[in-house]
Amino acid sequence: MLFGCIHVPDFPVQAALHMEMETESVSFKNNAIAVLDGPESLLKIFSCNEQARQAGIVIGMTKLQAEACPGVVLRRRMAELETAAQSDLLACAYGFSPRVESTAPGTVIFDLTGGERLLGSQPEIGKQLAASAEEFGFTANTALAANADAALHAARGFAGITVIADGLEALRLASLPVEVLEPAPEILDTLDSWGIRNFKSLAALPSVPLTQRLGQPGLHLQRLARGEVRRELVPAEPPPSFQESVELEESVELLEPLGFVINRLLHELISRLRERSLATDHLQLDLMLEIHCDHQLHSQNPQAPAADPAASPLPALHRRTLKLPVPTQDGKVLLKLLQLDLAGHPPPAPVKKVSVEVFPARVRTTQSGLFQPLAPEPAQLEITLARLRAAVGEKDDHDRDRVGFPTNTDSHRPDSFQVLARAEESTDAKRGRNRGGQQKEILECLPAPQLVLRRFRPPLAAYVECSPPAPAPSKSEIPAAVIFNGARAKVVHACGPWRSSGLWWDQSGRWQHDEWDVALSLNGVAGLYRIFRDAQSGQWFVEGMYD
Repeated sequence: MLFGCIHVPDFPVQAALHMEMETESVSFKNNAIAVLDGPESLLKIFSCNEQARQAGIVIGMTKLQAEACPGVVLRRRMAELETAAQSDLLACAYGFSPRVESTAPGTVIFDLTGGERLLGSQPEIGKQLAASAEEFGFTANTALAANADAALHAARGFAGITVIADGLEALRLASLPVEVLEPAPEILDTLDSWGIRNFKSLAALPSVPLTQRLGQPGLHLQRLARGEVRRELVPAEPPPSFQESVELEESVELLEPLGFVINRLLHELISRLRERSLATDHLQLDLMLEIHCDHQLHSQNPQAPAADPAASPLPALHRRTLKLPVPTQDGKVLLKLLQLDLAGHPPPAPVKKVSVEVFPARVRTTQSGLFQPLAPEPAQLEITLARLRAAVGEKDDHDRDRVGFPTNTDSHRPDSFQVLARAEESTDAKRGRNRGGQQKEILECLPAPQLVLRRFRPPLAAYVECSPPAPAPSKSEIPAAVIFNGARAKVVHACGPWRSSGLWWDQSGRWQHDEWDVALSLNGVAGLYRIFRDAQSGQWFVEGMYD
């Protein structure tokens, strides 16, 4: 039997730096680094490396105390980074064995029995383990032994590469401190009071009196110190892959038969999600296309390089991605959304292979109020939006989404808005929702606006006669008549001008308006309008009408 172990010292610190290894601005080996954890008001040192300990950092120290130590780099602990680092560590171990145990955060054990024929001698395997861990961005200790726990304790206690021959576990582990065994605090205090400091002293104690005083946990610790424990690994379950694909015997050109294939794949994926009580809000469809040079209508194959039109084309991939506002387990909804998306973006060639991948997400359950009005289901709303996009298109002339949820942009420019694919609550709305009751009462007491401006999109071009007339309007000139839509309206009353401008730093996007509110008499009917003059072009426009 042969087992290998990879142990990452100070794993929270290395996990915090795991995504920064490409920048090389901070190094685990060269810098003093400490990781903070806890609430924002009471951050404390959770872990640190050896350089930080030499600089005076102690576990449990507050952030203010840690900042007083010179040269110490502080990082915030993030569970997502530790999970990603542990996944990379498992991937490193899977490169040497299919049976891998995720023993603890930063520690993996794997079965290398029979691997010497493929990987070489045990010292060579240890070097390969260390090199692979370094490629994954870890500074790790590696160990090989005839049983799993001996390899684990050797990797925890000895730096670098350790190889323990079968039968020499007790001798090689004798110098390790008993803290490597991670006993319970009360057992550790008892051993310390007895003067037991290392594996050798613990292994030399008589077993029966030790069991009488510490029970079976004490006997198990002694067997670990002697290297006598033999156990089976608990294989780590690899992350589930929710992906299905099928290669078709005959290429499919029509969307209807393609929908039957996609429906079958979605049914399998949704069943696997439901078995794990999961849903999905992100789906990716990959269609491998069949492209032949002699079947193309174009004179030159678009997939081939321009310099060599006769070269064989590479396999074309048509990829579509769907993102839902909330997770769902309804395969019919996903199928309908894919059908609508493919109807608007059909594949340019026959499909020979279909691959569907769904990304798992937690099922979201909500309880509606008894007297709360029913709202449309998010999935049905998404289908409605997809149908609208297929009918009116996705983008307008200004590269804005045609279908979605309108929201104001951070600008004072009139008619400045954007359309979002998902409904998002603005920061101002959140602040207003979180205000106290006193401010809410003040807002309720404010009078409601009496006039509403109905904007013309786009603004109507107009010709304005000013009084007194002059070649160029100025502040002293007042609009006397407005001509728009083929009619001339007399200005009964005018108020203004108000100047608004913005984007002065952008030559193409700058704007400057002189706005007037005017009461017009058109065919004996009075109306209140807003007009403005573009200061750059000198053109007048009717911006809207007050209701």
